Amino acid sequence: MKATFTLLIITVLLCIFTFDSCKKDKAGSGSKSSVYGGTESHNVGEACMRCHNSGGSNQYWWIVAGTVYKPDSTSLNPNSSVYLFSASNGGGTIAAALQVDGKANFYSTNSISFGSGLYPAVKSLSGQLIYMNSSITQGNCNGCHTSSSRIRVN
Repeated sequence: MKATFTLLIITVLLCIFTFDSCKKDKAGSGSKSSVYGGTESHNVGEACMRCHNSGGSNQYWWIVAGTVYKPDSTSLNPNSSVYLFSASNGGGTIAAALQVDGKANFYSTNSISFGSGLYPAVKSLSGQLIYMNSSITQGNCNGCHTSSSRIRVN
């Protein structure tokens, strides 16, 4: 009886360790990008890559992610678009075109070469296009664009 109980405990512990390590092995293995009208995203306005990064255990590790607001900095601006250009003011080539989902978040696991810098632009449903004047070398947009400096477009 004691041997059976010990064997049961060992089996349970092995299962726990096996399933836990499998979960960690899957981190970063997913491929996903935001889509117009999508509602799967969460934590609007938060720094997405705080959890969705190579050190995290989430299935998806974002290469670029953020949230788009209307000019009042409080109302969300869903279904807009985010572009990353190789030169300022929409010049050069488009390195990435991202759809902003129905919760106003954009994200992607797709590889993006930031090189010495890419220049973001945001386009609203009404067609207004706003360019960021400086380049970025990483895609943690909500890391800098906090409540005092939102990504905004009308």
